This record gives sequence, structure tokens and C-alpha cells, in this order.
Amino acid sequence: MSGRRATSLACALRTGGDALFRSTLAALVIAAAGFGAGSAVAADPLTMTARALLDGHARLGTWMAIQVDLENAGQPVSGELRLTGGVQGQTRFGTPVDLPTGSRKRYTLYAQPPAFGDHLEVAVVAAGKPVATRQVAFVAADPSQLLVGVVAERPDRIIGDLGVLAAPNTVPPAIVALTINTLPERVEALSAIDRLVWQDVDASDLNPAQLGALRGWIAQGGRLVIVGGTGGPGLLSAFPDELLPYRPSATVDLPASALGTLLGELPSTATDLTALGGPAGAGRPLAIVGDRVVAAELTFGNGSVTILGFDPTTPWIADSKADAVIWRRVLPTRSGSAIFTSGSDDSQLVNAVLSLQAAALPPIGGLFALLIAYIVLIGPVNYLVLRRLGRRELAWLTMPVLIGVFAVAAYVFGASLRGTDILVNEVAIVRGAPGTDAGQGQVYLGIFSPGRGTYQLEVPGGALLSTPISQETGGMPGAGSLDVLQGDPARVRDLAVGFSSIRTIRADTPLPAPNLAIDLRLENGHLKGTVTNHSSSTVEGVAVVLGASAATLGDLGPGASATVDVVAGAGGDPFGQPLSDKLIGQVFFGDPGRSTDATSRAMTRRAIIDQLSFDPNFGPSGMLNADGPVVLGWGSNDPLAVNVEGREPRRTGTVLYLIPASMRVQGAVSFGLDLVRSTVVASDTAVFNKGPRDLNFGQGSVTVAYRPVSFDGSIRATRLALQFNAGADQFKGGADIGVGSGTIEPVGPAPTSSPGTGPNFDGLPEVDLFDRTAGAWVRLPHLGGGVPVSIKDPERYVDPTTGSVLVRFVNDRTDSVGFQFAVRIDGEVR
Repeated sequence: MSGRRATSLACALRTGGDALFRSTLAALVIAAAGFGAGSAVAADPLTMTARALLDGHARLGTWMAIQVDLENAGQPVSGELRLTGGVQGQTRFGTPVDLPTGSRKRYTLYAQPPAFGDHLEVAVVAAGKPVATRQVAFVAADPSQLLVGVVAERPDRIIGDLGVLAAPNTVPPAIVALTINTLPERVEALSAIDRLVWQDVDASDLNPAQLGALRGWIAQGGRLVIVGGTGGPGLLSAFPDELLPYRPSATVDLPASALGTLLGELPSTATDLTALGGPAGAGRPLAIVGDRVVAAELTFGNGSVTILGFDPTTPWIADSKADAVIWRRVLPTRSGSAIFTSGSDDSQLVNAVLSLQAAALPPIGGLFALLIAYIVLIGPVNYLVLRRLGRRELAWLTMPVLIGVFAVAAYVFGASLRGTDILVNEVAIVRGAPGTDAGQGQVYLGIFSPGRGTYQLEVPGGALLSTPISQETGGMPGAGSLDVLQGDPARVRDLAVGFSSIRTIRADTPLPAPNLAIDLRLENGHLKGTVTNHSSSTVEGVAVVLGASAATLGDLGPGASATVDVVAGAGGDPFGQPLSDKLIGQVFFGDPGRSTDATSRAMTRRAIIDQLSFDPNFGPSGMLNADGPVVLGWGSNDPLAVNVEGREPRRTGTVLYLIPASMRVQGAVSFGLDLVRSTVVASDTAVFNKGPRDLNFGQGSVTVAYRPVSFDGSIRATRLALQFNAGADQFKGGADIGVGSGTIEPVGPAPTSSPGTGPNFDGLPEVDLFDRTAGAWVRLPHLGGGVPVSIKDPERYVDPTTGSVLVRFVNDRTDSVGFQFAVRIDGEVR
């Protein structure tokens, strides 16, 4: 029966239902296609997640790393990962992506956060259209705010303690808990962090790129503080010896009395601790038990690594004033100096690029001669010639012709001065280290175009490209939108350059530095030693800078060596004569003793030195922001082989090589004003302000640690001299503080309070010194302004391992006090 019905249906279809069958089949196909399309949309074949490393913390003008994970379950996707950033949001950063079907890939995009807002939108763009987007949140720190990262098994304990870093009238520090997988793999993306605290986390979990970035971050000015906890020394085994002040090898018993120098006055609840100890290493010991170092500090490049082998979150430390003393000592406030220019004002470097000779105004003499010739020919000469020919009516013809001729002549004159070639001018700072040719560069590229044009640029080496911060925030000339495609090479697309103008781009990338062998020592008040060039090229204008003192050594050819011998502390007022005057000398336009090229080169070099020695909070200084000697040298090459598509540009370049060095200290030494650093370690006043040389505060007290620049060995203090408001006489003859009124001694223990009354208030506070031997504060007789004094038994107050002195200024009046204070430490270093 069923067979007969099927046969009948088939016949019906064959005889008269062909049209109905075809329309029904088509409807079914369309419905199936629509169902399939709807399923594909619902499945979302491209999955995207994105996050900013460093737990989303960044700083204006610095790089932040954004990690993007992509999974493609659909059709292949080829395009770009893009976001818009930069201080004013005018730079588009991108990187190529290629996602075959079934692929999972991780990309890292580097960007600079905008000045306004708290998120960025990351998009996958294919065929010019976004196919997936995600919002990435970030937090931008204040430019002057201290940003401390904590990598710890229990970060909450340390974060709670670090609240003591806050100071009156300052932006509270930002303290953020980090994990190893939030640390970026490029040093540029670590620059937002100022300090990093490490506790009870296995360093072997760092991958090689992260460890390299951490090393570079320290060399450029970062401070790593490793503290003891519940873990053993094996957790630090992955850190190389060059980064550790000593290698912890075992757990040792630590008497509380051994921490008096580090913690100041110990509380009555102090008990013995356990600590990570080890044999002495390359660092300067801060605390020693027997023959084992339990705390030490190592200067590495322009930064430092400190190991506190004990746990500073121990209750008797965390609940006492010692907590503030130790944390403020190892985590000092953020310096405003531009030695690490990321995130700071870079206007002087930009001006050095813009001062390109080809972009300068034409010589006034040539313009004046052309103008005089034009006036003479179109006026008297034209009239006299036509009158002699008796055809003065031809002036209607000759005058336009002469105007056209001189217009062409002016154009030819300008073109001959500026040329027709594109010119790439590079101004670079390359930070290196002794004994290696590896460095980290910050390059400012100037693209000069004689005519209006749009160019495609390629920069090799995977450089991170951006607009200089001063052009985005300060309205300097040459700013504009930038389209950057990251990778190797990095590309700038459609760079628009106006007529006879310069566009400036900043590039951050690893660059080679000269391999210099540096052997320096501070001996009998002189910085002595040698600098040897082991590289294959000449290093020009080599100089050694220590504090405000500078020694110029001249050019060093391959294999050449120069001797250093300069009086340490003889540089004068560190906020007096600019450092560029000492290294380059005065430069004037039109100087008959210099060629035009030599003048331009000297002006560029001065601008670089002025940038590095400029403090945006306090103005120019005569020092670099460094804790020891720094070797400077120059190159005239262009460090980045910038390629301009379809053109062969002319190239010029100026490179400063900056290599922080260590020094040994031997024999008799004197640490004066420019060789002594100060750190506020405690304050209980509501009104407080500290400048480079002065201190102002209201009722209350401020404790300051004064310490010499880093040195190896121990010091036996023979003299401790103090002086309020020394003035100009303080710097004569390289001696900061004279004998003055002679030796004084404390009048007794520091009182817990003073009446704060009396008829002769001179605006200066009382001074307490911390007596290391007694473990207590002692009060000095009242010190007058401008009167230098020496302290009896200085070894009681000067720590032999660090040379540091703790000074407490006390003001019990309601009136504020303001003053300058100088410390000089003399002694024998062994």
C-alpha cells in the first residue's frame, strides 16, 4: 500500500507539481542557510581578552604593556590589533595579527596612556573594520607620585606597612600588589614603577625576558628591595650575582641590637629575629652578625638593590616608629630629575632636534643683499635704462619681469640653503654599564622636509615609537597625529611634514654602547682612576662626573686610556654653575673661535646635559641624579638606521653615552655637600616641605638620614660637622664646613618636649643626633645660623658601614621654621 502511494506521489510530481517542488526546496535551503548563519553569530568565533600589565598601573608619558589573548574558531582573520593612546590621544598604536582557524595566540601591544580617562579600547581590525573590541582599564599615577609594586606571598602585610611612606603636603604613594605574571617583558613597560618590594616569591618563575627587563629597570634608576620572610634563600637563586649585594646562603640568628643603625631607637618590645645571612658580596653591608651579612645595599647602574634579610613586618618593628625609619630609608621619595626621561619633561631634547642647521633661518646677510639688489634694479636701474632707450612706457613690462626673476632667485637661494633632500636628525641618550656594549637608548628623531609631504618610515630593532611628551602636553611645534605599527621593523605610516618643517618622534629601544673599563677610587679627597675604551670606535669628549665635580678627559680612541684625578667636592654649589658649562663651556652664535657646525654640535650637547641635570620641580642644577660617579661620552653617528620609503635621506646624529660606575674609597676622605644625600625618614608635622637644599615645617619634628654616596669598606669617622644656613662661604675652596666655633658635645638626652618659649627666637629648630652607642637621641646646644660646628666623638653618630647620620629637627613653636642644613663627614675608609 505504501509503495502504491509513493508511486502515485512521484507521478503527481512528474506530471504537474514540478514548480511547487522547486519552490519548496528553495525555501528549505534558504531556511537552513539562515539557521547556520545565526548559529555562527551566536558562537562568536573570535574570542578576545585583554588586560594591562602591572595590574593596570601606568604613568603619563611612559609605556604600558597590554596583553591580548585571541582564540579563533571561525574563518581565518588577518589584520591588526589597534588602540588609540598618547597623552592627548593622538597616537594610534597597532601590531599585525594573523589568526588561522583554530588558532590561539597571545599578543602584547605597547601604548602610552592618555591624560584623561581610565580605559583604552583595543580592537582587532580586519579589512578596515573592527571584528572584536575590548575595554582595558588602567590607573595613571600622578607625575610626582611614588609608585611601589609589591611582589609577595602575602602582599597585604607589606602594603599595610608601606602606609608610613606618606608625607604631609605630598601626594600619597600608590602601592600595588603584583604577581610575576603581571610583570612585563620589556624594560620600557616597567618604567612606571619606581620601587619594587620582593618577599617569599620564587624568582625562578621569572622568564628570561622578565629578568632582563628587571635588570634594565634597575640599571636605569629603579630600586629593588628584597626582604626576608618565611621562605629560605633558595627563593632568590634565580637572581644573578651581579644583582645581589650578597648571596643569602642560610638562616642566622639576628640580635635586635644589631639593627640599631637601620631602625634608630629600638622599642622596649624588641626581640631577636631570624634573618637570611651570607658571606659579604659586592654590596655595602648595612647590618652584620659575626662574619655574616644580614642586610646590604648594591648600586647597580643608576639604581640599587637592597636585601633586608629579616622580616620588616615583624610585629615589634611594624608597630613602632622603626617601621617608618626602615621603609623610608630603603624606599626614598621619587626624584624629579630627568636622568630617566621617560614620563618627564623632554622639551630641551626636542629643542635640540629642532635646532637642526638645515631648518635654521637663512643668513640675514644674504637676504639683505637680495633685497637691496631687488630695490635697486626695479627702481633706479630700470628707470635709467628705459630713459636712455627712450622707452619708459616699457616699465609696465619690465617691472613684472623683474619681479618674476627675483621671485625665482629667492626660491633658488632658499633651496640652495636648505637643499632638496629629506634630512633625519637623531638626538639620543644611551645608558650602558661598565664592561659591556649593551645599552638602552632613548632617541629623538627629527624628520626635516624641504617641501610639504607624507612619508612612510621604518625603524629597525622593534623600537617603541611615540610623540614626545612635551609636544603633546606643551603645544611645542611639530606635534600631530601619529600612526604606529609595532614590530621589527616598527613603522610610522603617512607621516605628514609641513613645508620646511620638522616632525619629531621618540623611539625607545635597546642600542649598543661603548665597552668602557672603568676603575675609579676616592682617595685622600680626590677621585682617581682610569677609563679605557675597549670598543672599536672613538668616544668623543669623555668626562667623569661625581656630584658637582667634573673631570674632562677628551676623546678616547679604540684601546686608548685616560687618567682621572679631580678634587671631589670641589665643584661648588650643586645648584650654582650649570653642569653643561663645566663639560661643554659657554657657546655663543657667531663665535669666531668655532665653525658653524662646531657651534651647532656644542649647542646640541649642552641641551642634552641641561636636560639630564634639570629638576622639573626645582630647576637646573650642577649635578646628575646619581649616587656615584658617571662616565659620559659622545658619538656623532645616527644610532637608528631610519628608512624613508622611496627616499634616501641625509643623516646627522648626536649621541650621549651615559655609564654609571662604582668607586672604591681608600684612605682619608671628606664627604661634603655634593657627596651627601638626604632622605626624610620620619615626620609628625602637619606642615612640611623639602627642597634640594632647604627644609620648611611647622610645629613638630622631622627626622632626616644623611649618608655619603655609595662606597665599599667601612669608615672610621674623624669629624662630623654641621651648619645651618651656610650661604656662599660654605663652598669656598672645596670645603663645605669650616672649623667655626670648634667642637661641641650634646647637652644631654633629647627631651620629650620643650617649652618652646623665649625672647630670642631665630627661626631655627633644635637639633637631635642619634647616638648609635647608647641607642638613644641626644640634644645638641642650640645652633645658630651660619656658624659651623664640629661634633665631639663623631664615631658615636656616624655608622661605620654606611657612613649615615640620623638628625632630628624639633620645632615646638607654632611658628614655622625654614632653613638650609649642611653635613660634612670626614674619616678613614678601610
